[in-house]
Amino acid sequence: MRLGEYLVNRGIVQEADVYDALDYQQRNRVPIGALALKKKLLTMKQVMTVLNQQCDTNKLFGEMAVQLGLLQEKDVEDLLEEQRKLCLPIGEILLKLNRIDAKTLDRELTGYFDYVATQKKT
Repeated sequence: MRLGEYLVNRGIVQEADVYDALDYQQRNRVPIGALALKKKLLTMKQVMTVLNQQCDTNKLFGEMAVQLGLLQEKDVEDLLEEQRKLCLPIGEILLKLNRIDAKTLDRELTGYFDYVATQKKT
């Protein structure tokens, strides 16, 4: 069970609050191309090439960059991991959106982690 589902089940937040937080998370995700630029794995021209080629397909940025020979699979994996690290957790987003207060979040995170730990034992 994920944190958002846990909070909804406990009546701490509404399902719509979790969807809003997920939407916020998606809208504020750092694009892979921007990370590749920052890490100097790609130039701006190469990023634009990938984006232009990507427009005509259903491929993700990383897939297209690999297909074009601009990135290796390992590069894409590293960039995706970096993207995940930069992504705000749902709890922090709910706090930022004023859907939960800090004290309640802290209490519920403790309960959630205890719940997850007991589920792994069974």
